[in-house]
Parts: sequence; C-alpha cells; structure tokens
Amino acid sequence: MQKPRSSKDMKIGDWLVEPAANRLRAGGNEVELEPRVMDLLMLLAEHPGKVISKPDIAKALWGDIHVNDDALTRTVFKLRKALGDDARDARYIETVSKRGYRLIADVGDAGAAAAPRGHLPRLALLFGGGILAAGLAGLLTLTVFRSPEPASPVGSEDQRLSRADGFYSQFNRSDNEAALRLYETILEESPGNGAALAGLANALTQRLVRYEGAAGPVDERTSLTEALEGGWLDTARAQDGLDRAIGLARRATRADPSHDRAWRALGLALSARREFDEAERAYERALVINPDDWGTMINLSELYLLTGRPERSTPYLEQAWRAMEAGYGDNPVAIRPWHSSVGLAVAERYLEAGDPQAAELWYRRVLSLDPLNPQAVRGLAQLLRQFGDASRADALCLELENASGETC
Repeated sequence: MQKPRSSKDMKIGDWLVEPAANRLRAGGNEVELEPRVMDLLMLLAEHPGKVISKPDIAKALWGDIHVNDDALTRTVFKLRKALGDDARDARYIETVSKRGYRLIADVGDAGAAAAPRGHLPRLALLFGGGILAAGLAGLLTLTVFRSPEPASPVGSEDQRLSRADGFYSQFNRSDNEAALRLYETILEESPGNGAALAGLANALTQRLVRYEGAAGPVDERTSLTEALEGGWLDTARAQDGLDRAIGLARRATRADPSHDRAWRALGLALSARREFDEAERAYERALVINPDDWGTMINLSELYLLTGRPERSTPYLEQAWRAMEAGYGDNPVAIRPWHSSVGLAVAERYLEAGDPQAAELWYRRVLSLDPLNPQAVRGLAQLLRQFGDASRADALCLELENASGETC
C-alpha cells in the first residue's frame, strides 16, 4: 500500500477536508493538521468502512522505516482530537480490536451537504514546524522521559523499569545512581530489555556529563556543553565510560529498532564523545519514530550549537516548546519542570540576536503558563522599561514581590 497523496477536497462527516492545505473546516472553524495526520485521514477516506491493518497503515505513512505501535497510536490520537472524535463513542475513527482502524463517517464530494451529527466537532490545535526558537546550551541537554504506561503488578519488570526511569528523571547524583542500579538489576534477569539498556546508557552518560570529574561533590555541571568545554569528557576515564554507554545504547537499538528512547540515548552518548554526525543521525531516527519527542528536539538544538549551526538550532527549540505545550495535558509531571526553561532560553537567544520585540513575546508566553516565573518577570520588566513603560514594569515587579518575595 502506498502513501496517500490525494489533493482532492472532500466532505467527511461534519468536516470539509482540504488535503493540499492540511486543513479541516467546519462551521467557520479551522484546524491545521500535521502532514502525516492528514495522510492517515486520506488513507482511511480512500477505503471508507474498510478495516485497514496497523502494518498497512504504518507502511503507507512511514514507508520502509520501522516504527512501533506507539507512533501509530499517537497519530490516530491526533486525528481523533482534530476531528473532535472520541474513541469510546466513535463517530469518525473506529478501532477494530487486533485488526486496525476504519473510517465510519460519511464521505462525499466537497460540495455535498454535511451528514447531520448533532453538534460541531471540538477544535484542537496541532503543532507542526517552528518559527521561533533558540539554542539551549544548558540544563536541558539530558532530557529523557518515558510516556505514562498502564499500571503493572507490584514488583513486575515494567514497574521496576518505571521506578528506575523516575529516579533517573530527578537529575541529581544520588537518584541517578539509584536508577543505574535498578537498570542493572533488570538486565540481570532480562539482558535483552531494550528500555533498560537505553536507561542504563543514559544513566551512565549523565554520571559522566554531570557528576564525575567535577571539582567537588556539589560542584556539578549542568550541561553537555559545559562538560565538553571543560575537557573532562576527553580524558581516558571518561572515554572508557562513554564507550560502555554507546555499546549499551547500540544494543538497545538492535533489541528494539523502533524504540525512540534507545536512539536518543545513543545520540546523547555519541555527542558526549564528539561524534556529532552520527549523533545527529541517531537523533533524527528518534524523531522519525516519535515526531513529538521534545527531549530529542532539545538535544538536537544543543548539538547544532556545538557544531556551529545556530540557524538549525532555532527551529528545533521552538518545535520542542510547541510539542511540550501540545503534550502537557497527557504528561504534565515530565513537562512542567522544563517548559518554562525552554521558553526563557528562546527569549534570551532573541535578546542576544538584537530582537527585543521577539524576546518580549517569549517572556509573555512563559508568563501565560507560569505567571510568577521570576526570570520571565525580570526579563519582561527590563524590556518594558526599555520601551518606555516603566509603570507597567514596576507593577509586574511589585506583583512578583507580593506573591513570592522575589524582587526584580
């Protein structure tokens, strides 16, 4: 089955579908779709009422690139969200257990009257490419998270893996060591567990980048850039550790080639060993598998700064912000600690580029989600004074001080 490329407008249920524009319209409302999400809709619309298997859909949308069920499930989720559909009470996309998906809505010519459905679909905002971003050479390099998974029996391998991931994502030395030992315990029982291999590779790389070779127990590095510039990662001891991490990550990609986290782990370890070209390919593979992987986008953003390509860093960092914004409702625990930092990094990069208006926009975006973020308040207040609006700047600073005790 070939990837659908029809550009003919059509009516699907309540929606006017415009494939060439990647757009849906209904009752004066518009929704933009990612190209792959539109491809899925057109594929289903070419065979209304017919069940299309997951392997056939994956072949049509990704070609010869092997992806896991998660990538397809996310694409179906995005399409349902855009259509205002509900998997539990489907009006558009029906899941057929152990078989695939089918379109159950009416399909007709673009000029045909819409089939009555009782109410207009809910609108959804789907984010694609970026228009604003900046390099983030700092705290965000080591972002590796797992999506929430169904609860597993106490003591099961999946539960222990989830616990190890939880320790890893705290980003402090003791929790990283705890994660490392948990991953090793899992691998003692299941040497081919791709997720545990990737997790162990990440924990080893984080140990080398952040903690080992530091001047003291509390003098931790906060970024890959800092570790590389300091020369620690070029030492024989660090190189031996990176060799092990890379070997584990490669085993993870062989154990499960469709595991985006394994490719991200490989990209991070290769970046730490300055093998930037191969690291870039590993990160790109992770994004093919999971286009919403904001952690990989952040890592790629820093890689492009490290390799002197800031113009490529910019889109990835903004894309990461948008992916986090779109996915926040599904994974707030993982996203919340990083979201403001990404927006602030974008604002600061615009300041460095001499574009205070764009920086103001980004400070305001951060404050729309994190209203008392001290760094954003200070940055915006400084710009407002620069623009001649001292009274508004003073009001912002007073509000911050009254609410949190922080000062501008």
